[in-house]
Amino acid sequence: MGCLRDCTSGIAKYILFLLNLLVLICAIALIAMAVIYRNNNSGLDLMSISSYTIAVGVLIALIAFFGCCGAVKESSCLLTTYAGIMLALFIIQAVLGILAFVAVKNGDNQLTEQVSTHLSSIYNRSLTNSEDRDIVNALQRSLECCGVVDSTESAVQNGTGILISSCCEKDVTTCQSSVSYTQGCQLALTNFLETKIKQIGIIAIVFAIVEIIGAIFAFYIRHNIRRKGEYV
Repeated sequence: MGCLRDCTSGIAKYILFLLNLLVLICAIALIAMAVIYRNNNSGLDLMSISSYTIAVGVLIALIAFFGCCGAVKESSCLLTTYAGIMLALFIIQAVLGILAFVAVKNGDNQLTEQVSTHLSSIYNRSLTNSEDRDIVNALQRSLECCGVVDSTESAVQNGTGILISSCCEKDVTTCQSSVSYTQGCQLALTNFLETKIKQIGIIAIVFAIVEIIGAIFAFYIRHNIRRKGEYV
């Protein structure tokens, strides 16, 4: 029985190490996803999802590294601390996932309205403010859209019926409605945000599952260490 326990404990140790290595890689992916979302949301960070996600991602990466050390050293103290933190993170990650999906669910009205209000303000200011004009141009080229709703708006016209250059592909010399992007930026940005928020939510929920599994393995290894009387 003791041999079997030692064998299963050794297997659990390596599984926990690999699990934390996977968590570390996924944490980096989560941070990257949140940074992409933050850099392309035109200043609209619904419910501070990106900031919260970056902070949690950094914390998870540090704890995953901590878990790897605890598994390799077979430290009862490290494993107990790690398991406790993982249980706490499980709750935090579950909340993050729920927040992300609630944000998308409410997006049928809330997100669309916030995007519309935010973009309308930027487009109106872009008529007299060069910084906002640069934001509009960057947004339209990135999302391949024109105007808040469409290309008939005065904010994207130069007063001569000619559209601003970012409403068309870069190789178009004279940007007119016949060759401009047909999609409005309100719809394009809303779709982009919904997609990224869903991705963040899915990653958060996957993390939560991995974290609870990691906590179980950590408690199991710690239990076997204590049974052998190997207090560290």
